[in-house]
Amino acid sequence: MRKRISTNIRNWKYVPIIIGILMIGIIFKILTENNDDLLAIGILSSFIFLLIGLYFVFDRAKSIEFDDQFLFISSKNSDEKIPLKKIIGIKKTLAEINDRDIWKIYYRDKNNLEKSIRVWPRWNSKYFEEFKNIALSINDKIEVKN
Repeated sequence: MRKRISTNIRNWKYVPIIIGILMIGIIFKILTENNDDLLAIGILSSFIFLLIGLYFVFDRAKSIEFDDQFLFISSKNSDEKIPLKKIIGIKKTLAEINDRDIWKIYYRDKNNLEKSIRVWPRWNSKYFEEFKNIALSINDKIEVKN
C-alpha cells in the first residue's frame, strides 16, 4: 500500500486563479469609475502577475509516496519509481514552513545519476519517519542528517 509523505499543494493552484479573477474585476471597476487611478491599476496588475507565478509554482508540485520497496515521485507530466535501495541520503534542509522542516532525499535514478527531491512532509503524519526507517532497513548505507 502506498503512503504519501509529501504535502499535497497541487490543489492550491486554483486559489491564485480565483484571487486573480477578483482582482481583474476590481481593475474593471476602477476603470469604469475613475479613469485616472493608474497607481491602483498598476499595483493590482503586478499582484496579478505574482499570482500567475504562484499558479505555476503550485502546478509544478510533485507528490511523493512510498511502499515497502519503492519511492514514487508523481508530477503533472511524469511518474518515477525509485527502489529504496537506490536512496543514498536523507537530509533536513535549513528551510521550514509553518514549523515543518523541508527535507531533501538524494537517490540514484535508472541511469545511475545522482538526483534529489525536496519533501515537505504532511502535517501531523508519521509516514515520513516510517519512510526513513524502512529505507534504512533496506539500505543501511543511507546517510540521514537531522
